[in-house]
Amino acid sequence: SDLSLALSCLPLSLRTGNLLRTRNDKMAAGAGLADIDPMAIDQSVGFDSIGGLSGHISALKEMVVFPLLYPEVFDNFKIQPPRGCLFYGPPGTGKTLVARALANECSHGNRKVSFFMRKGADVLSKWVGESERQLRLLFEQAYQMRPSIIFFDEIDGLAPVRSSRQDQIHSSIVSTLLALMDGLDSRGEVVVIGATNRLDSIDPALRRPGRFDREFLFGLPDREARKDILKIHTRQWKPPPSEDFLDELSEKCVGYCGADIRAVCTEAALCALRRRYPQIYGTSQKLLLDVSSIAVSSCDFAAAMKKMSPASHRSAASPAKPLSPVVHPLLGSALQEILGALQRMFPHAEEGMKRKREPGESEAKGPSISKPSKNKNFLHFFRSAVKQPTSHRPRIMLAGRPGAGQTSHLAPAILHALERFTVHSLDSAVLFGVSSTSPEEACAQVFCEAKRTSPSILYIPHIQQWWDTAGPALRASFLSLLGSIPSFSPILLLATSVSLCVEVLEVFIFDAVLLPDSEPERTSFFQDLILNQAAEAPPSKRKTLSQAMEVLPLAPPPPPHKMSEQERLHLEEQEEDVLRELRLFLRNITERLSLDRRFKAFTKPVDIEEVPDYLMVIKKPMDLSTLLTNIDEHKYITIGEFMADADLIWKNALEYNPDSDPMDRNIRHRACALKDTVRAIIRDELDEDFERVCEEIRESRIHRGETQPDVHTSSSCC
Repeated sequence: SDLSLALSCLPLSLRTGNLLRTRNDKMAAGAGLADIDPMAIDQSVGFDSIGGLSGHISALKEMVVFPLLYPEVFDNFKIQPPRGCLFYGPPGTGKTLVARALANECSHGNRKVSFFMRKGADVLSKWVGESERQLRLLFEQAYQMRPSIIFFDEIDGLAPVRSSRQDQIHSSIVSTLLALMDGLDSRGEVVVIGATNRLDSIDPALRRPGRFDREFLFGLPDREARKDILKIHTRQWKPPPSEDFLDELSEKCVGYCGADIRAVCTEAALCALRRRYPQIYGTSQKLLLDVSSIAVSSCDFAAAMKKMSPASHRSAASPAKPLSPVVHPLLGSALQEILGALQRMFPHAEEGMKRKREPGESEAKGPSISKPSKNKNFLHFFRSAVKQPTSHRPRIMLAGRPGAGQTSHLAPAILHALERFTVHSLDSAVLFGVSSTSPEEACAQVFCEAKRTSPSILYIPHIQQWWDTAGPALRASFLSLLGSIPSFSPILLLATSVSLCVEVLEVFIFDAVLLPDSEPERTSFFQDLILNQAAEAPPSKRKTLSQAMEVLPLAPPPPPHKMSEQERLHLEEQEEDVLRELRLFLRNITERLSLDRRFKAFTKPVDIEEVPDYLMVIKKPMDLSTLLTNIDEHKYITIGEFMADADLIWKNALEYNPDSDPMDRNIRHRACALKDTVRAIIRDELDEDFERVCEEIRESRIHRGETQPDVHTSSSCC
């Protein structure tokens, strides 16, 4: 119906009460949206449900919320706020979650922002020109209901890179989207947000100011961000985890995205349930549980992490990981010395290893641009060593004998300490793993990405082996690309090796040679292993087989759901819509029977003056006019109730008119024809699903105490 179509086209933040006005505006414009069902959004998701993305949230507020709250700021400078942003990053890092939170945050109080969410492939159609029309209608509807937000999830499926080998239809869709986002017509207060996992697959024309003004990288969360996410997912637990445990857990969850952390918390709770009440797995009935006795412990999180495989590790494992407690006595001091040297050589490392930004930190105010100044270098503050730390070609190589741990332990620990920076691996697997590109092209792509995401880290494990394997062309390309990096660019080159080659050493400014372990370090290593761990008593084994499990009683059935007044009114409105259709159908049947000359004798009640003994024989008279009266008085909720009364006409005719008189036999024949005609009409014209819905309405009203159980005998419509 038109109502259901309009409901399916509503933006996610629009309520049903605004439907009538929106439909009138849409019909006045002569347009209609595609029948695309929007996704349901959890109204409880807000910005407080997101951890580790405070910078992205602030930028989104500048784009959407601040122009509504502080329009005078933008009017003062005669500027337009950014109208487009692009979310990109690995799966599970919160791109769609931020969009859902934005939809809810924009509709608080008096602020009403329409939110449209579409997947990239939802707009595509097999008909030529239909996809372009869908896009135009979507932007027209968003413009009419401005301020509004259009969120394209997986936009790489809608606007891929245009090329000569691509289908012309996709090129037309991309061109239409480009024109709608920044064409001759003003987009007004319509913000467009796109999300993708493959940034290189999007057409480059979209990535410029005026279309997607800002690009937000949703990378893997660092240690503090992981702790914030853990706090969000465990803040309702009783008791909540301690700060020390969250610190240790966030340290262990290296490479976990937000979705992985949520899955770990869920799995840990299930492990605690399995450990406390294993009985529930042996029965399908609900048992009575003491929920307060289910406590999540550290062993539950350990078991959950063993079952979990982080999403980032399924494609390519991250080289960063903390220093193992086993080798910490041997390599802990060397790690601290290298990190100290890194902070002097690469000042950005000090910022990256900070736990949190201090609340009082802010950018210094630069020189005024409206007043004359003796110093002509207005932008000289960009080169301030305080606000923009500089470093001259930060490059460090870890060297040592085979098995010293420079590649397996130290380098991953350094990358873990600097996990806020993007790491670009340049090992042999990256260069030679893709057959479609040459090693030189792969090397150039890695350097290009490192420059784009600076400050960043270039990591080359086993550089001596890499150098010996690479050909002259790859070596020359590597040295050329390395030399093309500006001397003060914040790109750290970290490498490991088992030997010191002169050609390789010329590239690095600092090299750390790992010396053999000292006697105190070896003593500390074996002391923990032999004296501490070996001296502990083994844990006692639980005799789970010999000890009978606790017998739990069956839980009582849950109480019936009590509907609120608003829910009850909404349900009654839906039921009345169905019953109205039922009454129209029954009236149509009764009127058709009344117009049939064969059934003229059954259209009115029997005249008692003509047959005085009729009420003595027939206890419940029935006729077609009485059926219409019952329909008007809303006495029929199901088809069976109507058919039971219609069968009374047939039963009364057979009971009062014996088979001996020819006139009586004629009435009996017409009564049987009436019965068969009613059943034939219902069988041919009634939908079985509609009849089932009517039965459910009757059962629901009996359950709510609004209708007495039917005294009629339910009849089949066949």
